[in-house]
Amino acid sequence: MATRFRDTKFSLLNLFRHRRRTFSTLSAIILGGVAIFLYGGFINYSFWILKEQTIRTNIGHVQIYNNGYFDTANKNKTLINNYSELKRGILTDANLAKDISTISGQLEFAGIISHYENETSTYFSAQGVEPLPALKLGAFDKIVSGSDLSRVKHDEITIGSGLARTLNAQYADWLDVMVVNTAGGQGALSLKVRGVFESGIKDYDDTAIKVPLATAQRIMETDGVSRILILLNNDDVEAFMVKLKDYIAKNNLPLIVKDWKEMSLFYQQVEGMLSGIYFFIKLIVALIVVFMIGNSMTMSITERTREITTLRAIGLKSWHVTQLFWLEGIFIGITGALGSLIVGYALAAMINLYGIAMPPSPGQSIGYTAFIETNNVELVWITLVLPILTASLASILPAFRAARLNITDAFKFS
Repeated sequence: MATRFRDTKFSLLNLFRHRRRTFSTLSAIILGGVAIFLYGGFINYSFWILKEQTIRTNIGHVQIYNNGYFDTANKNKTLINNYSELKRGILTDANLAKDISTISGQLEFAGIISHYENETSTYFSAQGVEPLPALKLGAFDKIVSGSDLSRVKHDEITIGSGLARTLNAQYADWLDVMVVNTAGGQGALSLKVRGVFESGIKDYDDTAIKVPLATAQRIMETDGVSRILILLNNDDVEAFMVKLKDYIAKNNLPLIVKDWKEMSLFYQQVEGMLSGIYFFIKLIVALIVVFMIGNSMTMSITERTREITTLRAIGLKSWHVTQLFWLEGIFIGITGALGSLIVGYALAAMINLYGIAMPPSPGQSIGYTAFIETNNVELVWITLVLPILTASLASILPAFRAARLNITDAFKFS
């Protein structure tokens, strides 16, 4: 295109000879490209919101466990007993501390919770959390009544909205919890409801309570934690995990490290499903472009048989004719790609003014407002490259067919 400007100009001008056909071909390409751009932006935003919800629903970017945690059903026997010392060591390591936004220990336990005034009891699953870090790590847990955990009053808890309905419990009610502690004995405590939260995950809200870590350790008769959660300043989880594993190995600690994605099966399933649908859409668009351009170029060759024959008769080589028609396909692809981006950005801007009201995801009770992400470099690249690539490939066969026309027979064509 750069060295043979005359050929480039000739191929470009040929697109305007049959404007209706060129317009219909470009419309199909742009329609497919816009579909790729909008749906790609939609699932990118959906992945982002689901990722943030997963990370900030008491999972964090990185988790640290005792190396026997996943090998036994009795989690009380695999606690991290030196939590305070380990936390201090991580935060004093300059290589790790610069990436950490929040670090917090959690103690998981379960038992029976009762509201004797209403004569109701049910099973609960509790998390002993540090109140201040929990504001970041539980940022997606919406307080619907009362307030978050106090850093001063250790006998006050927050409970899930589903559990509150089951117990018919409200703000300032006293609840009694009974557990089996780490020594195998029974532990019981009366705790006051400070707040009711709602995460949007129904199964979690139906059983969850949050207890100050100090209170959880007291009732479980331990000074350890089940896991340590780390929230990072950035999304470079893999690089941080390498540094953290080096720190653990260097200090001979019996610990293992997991990232948020590895611990979230739901996210992996949703990502796999939406990515599969997106791949299918790209495949359909590619096939449409191939057939549309192939059909358009074939009709163009049929109508321009005498023109092609004349070019061959005055001395053009067959590869030169192939190049002219191939360039036409490339120009159609480039124009379609640019049109896809322009129309895609315009539609995305209009959609993002109000967003898309989405119903609750499977297993969740609260819907969300989705938007089209338009600043993703990979998405823009795919929207540009796919039409150009498929148009170029679709033009190869018709271009070769044009170059192989028999000059003598073609002059008789009418």
